[in-house]
Amino acid sequence: MWTGKWWHAVQNLLPKGATIAPIIIATDKMQLTQFSGGKSAYPVYLTIGNLPKATQRRPSQHACILIAYLSVDKLNRSEMTEAEHRSKVQRIFHEVMSIVLHPLKKAGKEGI
Repeated sequence: MWTGKWWHAVQNLLPKGATIAPIIIATDKMQLTQFSGGKSAYPVYLTIGNLPKATQRRPSQHACILIAYLSVDKLNRSEMTEAEHRSKVQRIFHEVMSIVLHPLKKAGKEGI
């Protein structure tokens, strides 16, 4: 994205002084320390898409920031089908991510 012709074409559509800032959100399950009873969490990281991948992936460049930890709690599945369980987990994830990303969405709307 950061080197493509698309970038320049879209940038030319914006008002003078405006710029594109693509946001990349990433998460990966991690085990917490032994003091937490073997629990795990999903850290949520944010970086911007107009950085080269080599910069984004190098921790020493500090191109990623931690914005949240998502809990990994078990749901009571006794009265749910497998499809209902998957659906509920997806709805919870999307609701939580909506809350986590609300300030970013708000800032984007204010910038328009």
